[in-house]
Amino acid sequence: MTLRGLGFDPLRPLGALLFLGLWQAASASMAPIMLPSPWSVVKRASADFWSAPSLAYYGVEDPSLFGNLVYTSENVAIAVLVGASLGALVGLAASRVWLVRALVNPIMLTAGTAPIIIAAPFLLIWFGVGRASAVSLVAFYVATILYLFAERAARNLDPIYEHSALTLGAGPRRLIRDILIPATVPELLGGFRIALAGAWGLEAVSELLGAQSGIGKVLEVLAGATDAQGILASLILLGVVALAADACAAALIARFAAWSAAGAQRL
Repeated sequence: MTLRGLGFDPLRPLGALLFLGLWQAASASMAPIMLPSPWSVVKRASADFWSAPSLAYYGVEDPSLFGNLVYTSENVAIAVLVGASLGALVGLAASRVWLVRALVNPIMLTAGTAPIIIAAPFLLIWFGVGRASAVSLVAFYVATILYLFAERAARNLDPIYEHSALTLGAGPRRLIRDILIPATVPELLGGFRIALAGAWGLEAVSELLGAQSGIGKVLEVLAGATDAQGILASLILLGVVALAADACAAALIARFAAWSAAGAQRL
Protein backbone atom coordinates (compact mmCIF):
# COMPACT_ATOMS: atom_id res chain seq x y z
CA MET A 1 0.00 0.00 0.00
CA THR A 2 1.37 3.44 -0.94
CA LEU A 3 1.71 6.41 1.37
CA ARG A 4 -1.11 8.13 -0.46
CA GLY A 5 -3.28 5.08 0.13
CA LEU A 6 -2.66 5.49 3.85
CA GLY A 7 -3.87 9.10 3.66
CA PHE A 8 -0.35 10.61 3.82
CA ASP A 9 0.72 13.01 1.10
CA PRO A 10 4.55 13.11 0.90
CA LEU A 11 4.41 16.49 -0.85
CA ARG A 12 3.02 18.19 2.26
CA PRO A 13 6.21 18.01 4.35
CA LEU A 14 8.21 19.00 1.28
CA GLY A 15 6.00 22.06 0.88
CA ALA A 16 6.47 22.92 4.56
CA LEU A 17 10.26 22.60 4.21
CA LEU A 18 10.21 24.80 1.12
CA PHE A 19 8.22 27.44 3.00
CA LEU A 20 10.63 27.35 5.93
CA GLY A 21 13.59 27.62 3.57
CA LEU A 22 12.13 30.67 1.84
CA TRP A 23 11.28 32.21 5.21
CA GLN A 24 14.83 31.67 6.47
CA ALA A 25 16.32 33.15 3.31
CA ALA A 26 14.06 36.19 3.49
CA SER A 27 14.75 36.77 7.19
CA ALA A 28 18.51 36.68 6.55
CA SER A 29 18.19 39.71 4.26
CA MET A 30 15.86 41.70 6.52
CA ALA A 31 16.06 43.22 9.97
CA PRO A 32 14.68 41.00 12.78
CA ILE A 33 12.13 43.68 13.66
CA MET A 34 10.67 43.25 10.15
CA LEU A 35 10.94 39.48 9.71
CA PRO A 36 12.49 37.31 12.45
CA SER A 37 13.95 33.91 11.60
CA PRO A 38 11.87 30.72 11.98
CA TRP A 39 14.00 29.42 14.85
CA SER A 40 13.70 32.67 16.82
CA VAL A 41 9.92 32.53 16.41
CA VAL A 42 9.84 28.93 17.66
CA LYS A 43 11.91 29.90 20.70
CA ARG A 44 9.59 32.84 21.38
CA ALA A 45 6.51 30.63 21.14
CA SER A 46 8.09 28.17 23.56
CA ALA A 47 9.14 30.90 26.00
CA ASP A 48 5.76 32.63 26.05
CA PHE A 49 3.58 29.52 25.89
CA TRP A 50 3.07 29.08 29.63
CA SER A 51 4.08 32.52 30.86
CA ALA A 52 4.43 35.86 29.05
CA PRO A 53 4.63 38.60 31.71
CA SER A 54 4.91 41.30 29.05
CA LEU A 55 1.31 40.62 28.01
CA ALA A 56 0.06 41.63 31.45
CA TYR A 57 1.72 45.00 30.99
CA TYR A 58 -0.43 45.57 27.89
CA GLY A 59 -3.67 44.67 29.67
CA VAL A 60 -4.15 41.06 28.56
CA GLU A 61 -6.03 39.22 31.31
CA ASP A 62 -4.11 35.92 30.95
CA PRO A 63 -0.37 36.59 30.45
CA SER A 64 0.37 33.40 28.51
CA LEU A 65 -0.16 32.19 24.96
CA PHE A 66 -1.66 28.94 26.26
CA GLY A 67 -4.39 30.69 28.22
CA ASN A 68 -5.31 32.89 25.29
CA LEU A 69 -5.34 29.92 22.93
CA VAL A 70 -7.74 28.17 25.30
CA TYR A 71 -9.98 31.25 25.39
CA THR A 72 -10.07 31.48 21.59
CA SER A 73 -10.60 27.73 21.22
CA GLU A 74 -13.50 27.77 23.67
CA ASN A 75 -15.18 30.58 21.76
CA VAL A 76 -14.72 28.78 18.45
CA ALA A 77 -16.05 25.50 19.87
CA ILE A 78 -19.16 27.15 21.33
CA ALA A 79 -19.83 29.20 18.21
CA VAL A 80 -19.30 26.32 15.80
CA LEU A 81 -21.53 23.91 17.73
CA VAL A 82 -24.35 26.44 18.16
CA GLY A 83 -24.07 27.87 14.66
CA ALA A 84 -23.80 24.49 12.94
CA SER A 85 -26.81 23.10 14.80
CA LEU A 86 -29.02 26.10 14.04
CA GLY A 87 -27.86 26.43 10.45
CA ALA A 88 -28.35 22.76 9.62
CA LEU A 89 -31.79 22.54 11.25
CA VAL A 90 -33.10 25.73 9.65
CA GLY A 91 -31.60 24.78 6.29
CA LEU A 92 -33.28 21.37 6.27
CA ALA A 93 -36.57 22.95 7.36
CA ALA A 94 -36.31 25.57 4.60
CA SER A 95 -35.86 22.86 1.99
CA ARG A 96 -39.19 21.32 2.91
CA VAL A 97 -41.33 24.20 4.28
CA TRP A 98 -41.92 27.04 1.83
CA LEU A 99 -42.80 29.56 4.57
CA VAL A 100 -39.47 29.01 6.34
CA ARG A 101 -37.67 29.29 3.02
CA ALA A 102 -39.47 32.51 2.13
CA LEU A 103 -38.65 34.09 5.50
CA VAL A 104 -35.07 32.94 5.97
CA ASN A 105 -33.63 32.70 2.44
CA PRO A 106 -33.31 36.48 1.85
CA ILE A 107 -31.43 36.90 5.14
CA MET A 108 -29.09 33.97 4.61
CA LEU A 109 -28.39 34.71 0.96
CA THR A 110 -27.54 38.31 1.84
CA ALA A 111 -25.34 37.18 4.74
CA GLY A 112 -23.63 34.68 2.47
CA THR A 113 -22.59 37.33 -0.05
CA ALA A 114 -21.81 40.30 2.24
CA PRO A 115 -18.68 40.29 4.44
CA ILE A 116 -19.83 38.93 7.79
CA ILE A 117 -17.51 41.27 9.69
CA ILE A 118 -19.83 44.20 8.90
CA ALA A 119 -22.15 42.83 11.60
CA ALA A 120 -19.45 43.33 14.25
CA PRO A 121 -20.39 46.94 15.22
CA PHE A 122 -23.99 45.93 15.91
CA LEU A 123 -22.91 42.95 18.02
CA LEU A 124 -20.57 45.19 19.99
CA ILE A 125 -23.47 47.56 20.67
CA TRP A 126 -25.83 44.73 21.65
CA PHE A 127 -23.45 42.46 23.62
CA GLY A 128 -20.49 44.67 24.53
CA VAL A 129 -16.84 43.79 24.04
CA GLY A 130 -16.86 40.49 25.92
CA ARG A 131 -17.14 36.89 24.84
CA ALA A 132 -20.79 37.12 23.79
CA SER A 133 -20.16 39.44 20.83
CA ALA A 134 -17.29 37.32 19.46
CA VAL A 135 -19.20 34.06 19.84
CA SER A 136 -22.32 35.58 18.26
CA LEU A 137 -20.38 36.80 15.24
CA VAL A 138 -18.70 33.44 14.61
CA ALA A 139 -21.92 31.52 15.29
CA PHE A 140 -23.79 33.66 12.77
CA TYR A 141 -21.08 33.01 10.18
CA VAL A 142 -21.15 29.24 10.80
CA ALA A 143 -24.96 29.15 10.76
CA THR A 144 -24.97 30.91 7.39
CA ILE A 145 -22.54 28.41 5.88
CA LEU A 146 -24.37 25.37 7.25
CA TYR A 147 -27.75 26.77 6.22
CA LEU A 148 -26.62 27.12 2.61
CA PHE A 149 -25.09 23.63 2.57
CA ALA A 150 -28.09 21.98 4.25
CA GLU A 151 -30.67 23.70 2.09
CA ARG A 152 -28.79 22.87 -1.11
CA ALA A 153 -28.12 19.25 -0.11
CA ALA A 154 -31.78 18.62 0.75
CA ARG A 155 -33.12 20.31 -2.40
CA ASN A 156 -30.71 18.35 -4.60
CA LEU A 157 -31.92 15.04 -3.18
CA ASP A 158 -33.45 12.94 -5.94
CA PRO A 159 -37.25 12.89 -5.30
CA ILE A 160 -37.40 9.23 -6.31
CA TYR A 161 -36.11 8.19 -2.88
CA GLU A 162 -38.84 10.04 -1.01
CA HIS A 163 -41.50 8.89 -3.48
CA SER A 164 -40.41 5.27 -3.04
CA ALA A 165 -40.48 5.60 0.75
CA LEU A 166 -43.96 7.14 0.64
CA THR A 167 -45.13 4.34 -1.62
CA LEU A 168 -43.92 1.83 0.97
CA GLY A 169 -45.86 3.63 3.70
CA ALA A 170 -43.18 5.77 5.33
CA GLY A 171 -44.41 8.71 7.39
CA PRO A 172 -42.82 12.16 7.82
CA ARG A 173 -40.61 11.01 10.69
CA ARG A 174 -39.22 8.06 8.77
CA LEU A 175 -38.63 10.24 5.72
CA ILE A 176 -36.50 12.55 7.84
CA ARG A 177 -34.72 9.78 9.71
CA ASP A 178 -34.10 7.31 6.87
CA ILE A 179 -33.94 9.51 3.77
CA LEU A 180 -33.30 13.20 4.42
CA ILE A 181 -30.66 13.03 7.15
CA PRO A 182 -28.53 10.18 5.68
CA ALA A 183 -28.58 11.84 2.26
CA THR A 184 -27.46 15.25 3.53
CA VAL A 185 -24.93 14.21 6.18
CA PRO A 186 -21.89 14.05 3.83
CA GLU A 187 -22.48 17.54 2.46
CA LEU A 188 -23.28 18.91 5.92
CA LEU A 189 -20.00 17.57 7.26
CA GLY A 190 -18.15 19.11 4.33
CA GLY A 191 -19.79 22.46 5.09
CA PHE A 192 -18.92 22.03 8.76
CA ARG A 193 -15.25 21.65 7.88
CA ILE A 194 -15.30 24.76 5.69
CA ALA A 195 -17.06 26.78 8.40
CA LEU A 196 -14.61 25.56 11.05
CA ALA A 197 -11.64 26.67 8.96
CA GLY A 198 -13.01 30.19 8.62
CA ALA A 199 -14.14 30.40 12.24
CA TRP A 200 -10.59 30.62 13.63
CA GLY A 201 -9.66 33.70 11.65
CA LEU A 202 -13.01 35.38 12.25
CA GLU A 203 -12.74 34.75 15.99
CA ALA A 204 -9.27 36.30 16.09
CA VAL A 205 -10.53 39.32 14.14
CA SER A 206 -13.53 39.73 16.45
CA GLU A 207 -11.19 39.71 19.46
CA LEU A 208 -9.34 42.65 17.92
CA LEU A 209 -12.45 44.76 18.50
CA GLY A 210 -12.07 45.11 22.25
CA ALA A 211 -11.74 41.70 23.91
CA GLN A 212 -9.46 41.43 26.95
CA SER A 213 -8.37 37.86 26.21
CA GLY A 214 -7.74 35.63 23.22
CA ILE A 215 -5.15 35.42 20.46
CA GLY A 216 -6.79 38.37 18.71
CA LYS A 217 -6.13 40.55 21.76
CA VAL A 218 -2.55 39.30 21.90
CA LEU A 219 -2.06 40.17 18.23
CA GLU A 220 -3.50 43.63 18.84
CA VAL A 221 -1.12 44.52 21.66
CA LEU A 222 1.90 42.99 19.95
CA ALA A 223 1.15 44.91 16.76
CA GLY A 224 1.02 48.10 18.81
CA ALA A 225 4.44 47.23 20.24
CA THR A 226 5.82 46.41 16.74
CA ASP A 227 6.73 42.93 18.02
CA ALA A 228 6.95 40.92 14.79
CA GLN A 229 8.48 37.94 16.56
CA GLY A 230 5.62 37.71 19.05
CA ILE A 231 3.01 38.18 16.31
CA LEU A 232 4.44 35.32 14.25
CA ALA A 233 4.72 33.09 17.32
CA SER A 234 1.05 33.71 18.16
CA LEU A 235 -0.05 33.12 14.57
CA ILE A 236 1.89 29.88 14.29
CA LEU A 237 0.40 28.50 17.50
CA LEU A 238 -3.08 29.49 16.34
CA GLY A 239 -2.38 27.79 13.01
CA VAL A 240 -1.27 24.59 14.75
CA VAL A 241 -4.48 24.51 16.80
CA ALA A 242 -6.57 25.20 13.69
CA LEU A 243 -4.82 22.40 11.78
CA ALA A 244 -5.43 20.00 14.66
CA ALA A 245 -9.11 20.94 14.70
CA ASP A 246 -9.31 20.46 10.93
CA ALA A 247 -7.69 17.03 11.26
CA CYS A 248 -10.32 16.08 13.85
CA ALA A 249 -13.06 17.31 11.50
CA ALA A 250 -11.57 15.28 8.64
CA ALA A 251 -11.52 12.18 10.84
CA LEU A 252 -15.15 12.86 11.78
CA ILE A 253 -16.11 13.05 8.12
CA ALA A 254 -14.22 9.85 7.32
CA ARG A 255 -15.96 8.10 10.21
CA PHE A 256 -19.55 9.20 9.62
CA ALA A 257 -19.56 9.55 5.84
CA ALA A 258 -17.49 6.48 4.96
CA TRP A 259 -20.57 4.78 3.52
CA SER A 260 -20.99 7.65 1.05
CA ALA A 261 -17.39 7.39 -0.18
CA ALA A 262 -17.74 3.62 -0.52
CA GLY A 263 -20.90 4.03 -2.57
CA ALA A 264 -19.26 6.59 -4.82
CA GLN A 265 -16.35 4.21 -5.46
CA ARG A 266 -18.73 1.42 -6.44
CA LEU A 267 -20.46 3.75 -8.89
